[in-house]
Amino acid sequence: MPTRKIAGCIVIVILVILLMYIFYVSFRDYGFWTVLYIPETAILLMSLYVILPALVFFAGRSTIKKSFTSSLPETDHEKNFFTLLVPAHNEERLLPALLESFRNQSYSKENYQVVVVADNCKDSTALIADMYNVNCLERFTGNTSSKQEALQYAMDNFDFAAAFREGYVCIVDADCEAHPDFLREMNYQLFKNKNAEAIQSYRYVKNVYESNITILDGAGEALRNWVFCAPRKLVGASVFGNGSGILFKRNLFEKLVNLPGSHLAEDKEWNMYLSEHNTKVDYCASARIGYEAVSSKKDFQKQRKRWIGSHFAMMKTYSWKMLWQSILNLNFMQFDCFCALIQVPRSLLLVSCLVFGGLNFLIPHSSFLPHGSWIIIMVCLVLYGMLGLYLVKARKKDYLVILSVFPLVSDVLKTLFMSAVGKQASQWNATRIKND
Repeated sequence: MPTRKIAGCIVIVILVILLMYIFYVSFRDYGFWTVLYIPETAILLMSLYVILPALVFFAGRSTIKKSFTSSLPETDHEKNFFTLLVPAHNEERLLPALLESFRNQSYSKENYQVVVVADNCKDSTALIADMYNVNCLERFTGNTSSKQEALQYAMDNFDFAAAFREGYVCIVDADCEAHPDFLREMNYQLFKNKNAEAIQSYRYVKNVYESNITILDGAGEALRNWVFCAPRKLVGASVFGNGSGILFKRNLFEKLVNLPGSHLAEDKEWNMYLSEHNTKVDYCASARIGYEAVSSKKDFQKQRKRWIGSHFAMMKTYSWKMLWQSILNLNFMQFDCFCALIQVPRSLLLVSCLVFGGLNFLIPHSSFLPHGSWIIIMVCLVLYGMLGLYLVKARKKDYLVILSVFPLVSDVLKTLFMSAVGKQASQWNATRIKND
């Protein structure tokens, strides 16, 4: 048995003994209330997982701010070959903007190609791809499909250029629009980090001021970029890919699209594979790609239910296995991925802190933390949300949108229950109601 696994087994034994002792002492002193300490500990750790990167952000904000500014040289000293792979399902309205942005790239045209996979489309998605003179694969299965299946179909059925063998694949969703220097920025990042096998770009909401829904979405993306990804890059840690605007080395991408799994949350499955194999995902804050967020409440609820449902389904299937393997292998990246996987929406964190704090105020032994500590955590979470609004330059009236987190909790709990009983989304559907 490898030395690392022996050490991991010793750590597991020590942790089990320590936990058993803590539970024994707690039950002896506080009895039934110990049962509540378990979810309270989980909420505390999840809150710290959100707050600690924010502290790193404030500590290194001057360096982080510089990373979002382009530093492209006048000429590209080295040029990699890129394949821009676009999985599309009934995206005739949004696809033209993306293909136009690909056409206007400042990167040399002979060093990239665009491939659209029109997956079970009932509209003019394929026709639009032909109008822009890009490669298009039409896929008709007669049954439900997933985004990963569409990507896998492209790898199996497209006659790629010879340069593709040593090149990179960049996945871009059809509702996106790439900055003119997107590929040059990615290419320059590869020049600076020649060992990079995966790079996540900066994603932002194009229509951030369209509605309260888009402001909330835009603030979330800003936090992901400025307070999650950038601080991780600053301390040398890996970031997590989110399924669009992410680049992979060709051979790594082929492994990812052929992974077995549910394929309903392919980015999370990919992150688990990458963490298990200690493959870091770099972050390029200057490579920008915008997407059109849904603006109606009905579309937003549909989208979030699908995302949350797939997230909890993944959590239920993989979380304990990942925790066990991360400790057994002493794999910090895998443990980090486990922490990200078990995270619940911040709205639920906030309400949970309110519940535990209020319960402790009424019954002191109902929490191992005083209610004042729960109030401090709540304030930090609220300030965290307000930081996201500040980063998208929200107007004063827009800060009231943070109050909408409380109505979201009922939807989160309902989706969690449905996932727990095996009722989650089973196919790749368009988010916007009008496209169904």
